[in-house]
Amino acid sequence: MQLKSILAIGVIQLCSLTVLAQTQPQNTYNENVVVQGHYRPELEQQQKLYFPVRINDTAAKASHHYTYTIQPTRLKALYEPTRIKAARVIGEPATRLYNNYFRVGFGNYFSPLFDAYFSSTRDKKKTYGASINHLSSWGTLPDYGKNHFGQTNVTLFGKYIIKEKLQLHSDLSYLHDHNLYYGFTDSTLLATLVKQRDDISTTDYTASYNTATWNIGLQNMQLDERKLGYAANVKLSDLWAGYGQNEFNLTLTADVRYGFNIKNKYDGVAYLHTEWDGFLQRFNAPDAASMPLGFSPTAITDTTRSSKNIVKINPYADFTSNGLQFHVGFTAAWDGFSQQTVFRFFPDVVVTKKIFNDLIAIDLGATGSIESNSIASVSAINPYLSPGAQFEATRHYDFLSHLRWNISRKLEARAEVGYSLVQNDLTFATDTNYLLGNVFSPTFFDNNRFNVGASVDFVNDEILHLQAGGHWYHYALADDNALLCYRPTWDAHLTAQANYHDRWLLTLEGRLLSKMTDDHGDDMPMRYGINAEVEYRHNKAISFFVKMNNLAFQRYYLWRNYPSQRGLFLVGLTYTLN
Repeated sequence: MQLKSILAIGVIQLCSLTVLAQTQPQNTYNENVVVQGHYRPELEQQQKLYFPVRINDTAAKASHHYTYTIQPTRLKALYEPTRIKAARVIGEPATRLYNNYFRVGFGNYFSPLFDAYFSSTRDKKKTYGASINHLSSWGTLPDYGKNHFGQTNVTLFGKYIIKEKLQLHSDLSYLHDHNLYYGFTDSTLLATLVKQRDDISTTDYTASYNTATWNIGLQNMQLDERKLGYAANVKLSDLWAGYGQNEFNLTLTADVRYGFNIKNKYDGVAYLHTEWDGFLQRFNAPDAASMPLGFSPTAITDTTRSSKNIVKINPYADFTSNGLQFHVGFTAAWDGFSQQTVFRFFPDVVVTKKIFNDLIAIDLGATGSIESNSIASVSAINPYLSPGAQFEATRHYDFLSHLRWNISRKLEARAEVGYSLVQNDLTFATDTNYLLGNVFSPTFFDNNRFNVGASVDFVNDEILHLQAGGHWYHYALADDNALLCYRPTWDAHLTAQANYHDRWLLTLEGRLLSKMTDDHGDDMPMRYGINAEVEYRHNKAISFFVKMNNLAFQRYYLWRNYPSQRGLFLVGLTYTLN
């Protein structure tokens, strides 16, 4: 207690001194007080303060309205990447296109050559153009007289793309083909008709064919095989030939394709091809004097008309499964071309296996179809036809095996083995109504054909291309009394193409064809032909060429009594207008 009293007195004195110092600053002084003794800190018990919680009624809530404005601020990065330069596509700007092409030449036997071509240049929507081709020869054969021939073809074409979805295309052409029935000698003419060569005119034995053709069609531009694709075409063709012959042809074709999936594992494409091929043939027979030279009957009263049709439906599918490529389908045909109208079915199956990363490919298949034989198609093979000849459709069932072997990047070998059942196979026989033996009628026979073939290709970039190959054939005739004529038993060929710095283009071709039997049973000698062509390109606008056919100078026979010229040489140039 004594200590407490002392401390209290000291605190009172300090406070009084402080007040005095504030009121009387001029008398300020410093004084130190030292207190010694035992100190025990102690907090005495005090009464707690109590503030009860006041609860206000919150049933009525005041609404709050907030007004705020957002002002976005774009943060700018401090790092700016270096710009990448645009890649330049090779070939830009677009190379210049030439829209015309002329080729003229002249050869022995008075043989002119003329080709002209014109087309529109680069356009995304349309293309149009025209072409003219002509080749003829006005030569003469010893003992056989004149063997003139010529062919002229004029074509107009065009296409138009609508909204990058549909393409329309059309072409209009005219073909003139003329030949002479020159297959008789001076001695035959004298002995048979008692006439000299000077007593007759070439108009007495001229074979002339004229054909006008119009194609029009459309197809969609869908390239995705998983989506619907389609195409359709209409072909109108009218042929009028000498000696009262006429043939009108209407062909309608349609194709549809669509992709499909097999168990979500294999992709395939299904196709449907349909075709209707109709012919209206008419022969208004003139009198005997207006028929080809040597016609024996004294009068003709026949006027024939015939309507022939072939309808084909070919559904098939292409897909891959377990490393095999399948082409599976069939062809159903309504044959209204032959003498008896029947329905026919043909297989259309091919299986392909590729091994060793596509180095070797093997095909096995069974296919077949039916094709019409008309004046237009048969005269392209043998123009020396008898006016008013009758035609049949050819049917064939083919069983094939192909092997392709990529020996190296530059060397490829191919081999094939085939067996075919052919019905109404086309061949020719001299018409006995013509005394000179120079007019042929188409004949048809059934046979089984077995063939083996092979070829080897060597390609050294675009500089050199070599190919050698050949075939061997064996025929078994259904009629033992029939004569197999104009059919070789083997053939072979060797071709070489060279390109030297895009300046010199060289082509050399050699062909061998075995002996054949003509329709009288006489042997036609083996044919060996050598052809060559050399072209020098001076620049893009002009070049020069030389063509040489039958360099072996062999007078081989095309058909019975129809020998060939020994050699044909053509010299000319090509030119492009700027």
